[in-house]
Amino acid sequence: MSTGYPETTASVTIGALGYRARCTEAGCGNLARLGFRYADAGGRPFSNAEFCYAHGRERITRDRAAGLKVYDDRAH
Repeated sequence: MSTGYPETTASVTIGALGYRARCTEAGCGNLARLGFRYADAGGRPFSNAEFCYAHGRERITRDRAAGLKVYDDRAH
C-alpha cells in the first residue's frame, strides 16, 4: 500500500471530484476524476489522493486485495 501508513489504514472512501486536479499516479498527467480518502481504524482521515479513471480502477482493486474496506460514494 502506498499511502505511507499501511499498518494503520483500515478503509478508503471513493468520491467524484468537484474540482480540477491531475492524477497523482507517477508519470500520469491525465485529469483526475476520482478522489480517495484513506482513514485509520477509528475513521479519522489521514491521506487523500486523486486519480484518473484508469488508475482509480487499479487502485480500487489493489485496496480491496489489501483487505481495506472500500466505500464508494460516487453515486451519492
